[in-house]
Amino acid sequence: MISINRAIASILPFVYALYLPVQSMNVPGFTNRYFEIAALFLYVYCAAATLLFFRGLQLPRWQAAINLVAGFALPTLVIVQRELIDDHSIGAWVVMGTALILTATAVRQQARFALIGLALLLGVLIVEYGPAAASTAGLAGALVFVLAGLGVSRGIARTTREMAKFKAKEVESRSKIAELEAASLERQQRLSQVLGTAVPLLSVIKDMQSPLSDDLRQSAKLVEATLRDNLRGRDLLNLAMTNEVQRLRNLGVEVLILDEGGTESLSSAERNELLNKAVTALQIVTQGRVTIRSPKADEFKLTVVATTPGQAEPVLSLRL
Repeated sequence: MISINRAIASILPFVYALYLPVQSMNVPGFTNRYFEIAALFLYVYCAAATLLFFRGLQLPRWQAAINLVAGFALPTLVIVQRELIDDHSIGAWVVMGTALILTATAVRQQARFALIGLALLLGVLIVEYGPAAASTAGLAGALVFVLAGLGVSRGIARTTREMAKFKAKEVESRSKIAELEAASLERQQRLSQVLGTAVPLLSVIKDMQSPLSDDLRQSAKLVEATLRDNLRGRDLLNLAMTNEVQRLRNLGVEVLILDEGGTESLSSAERNELLNKAVTALQIVTQGRVTIRSPKADEFKLTVVATTPGQAEPVLSLRL
């Protein structure tokens, strides 16, 4: 996307704004036209503030309110000056100059203030010169100018919203990718650790000529169960849960871990919080069987059930 600095884009309109009153200033007797000079000071300030001042696209509301007042004050001051010196050739800049300020106000996301200011400008000129002012005082051009600014304002606002949505989705996507990469790396590290134990154990079993000892057989069962956990457990195996499963199996507890995708919608932090709660609850278990699941399309993200032989009621039934 092509990006243009707002200050640079505002220089040309500001130069045009300064050019507008030049012809009126060249009319003899300018230094004695105090009301027009006051209007010019207000005009130059509003043009500079609206086009050049303030960071960001949106104009502060208080400045937009000043511009609204200028929509009434500028034509009023010039009309008063015309009446005082009985010269209607002066102040020809006021209609287009006021329209320029109101247009810039609209573009900088203060459309309501611009519309009210436009209504005041129209009202002052029509009250003073009658309906004919629409064709003779340049009101038609001013109206088109401001309405075009309102259209630009809506387009910029819509583009800004779309860009904000796009950036939010981009951040969300990058966050999910980072989480997936981190989870994948963690699983690879766990699998490497398991294989680091399993491969030497399998080599020992392969080279043995005599039957396996009870200790070796138990070690083989634990390695097999750990490998199965990494295949079935996936996102349910953080460090705390891995250590807890190891503790339970060392006590002779049968542990089954099934990741069915129930925690896919959770962030890494939320998933770890659930798993840590489950680990805390499992501390009471010392025998029997434990099943840890993350059911898909269920109101619960994680379920933990611990049973012992000979008991109808589970020792632990947890739904998170």
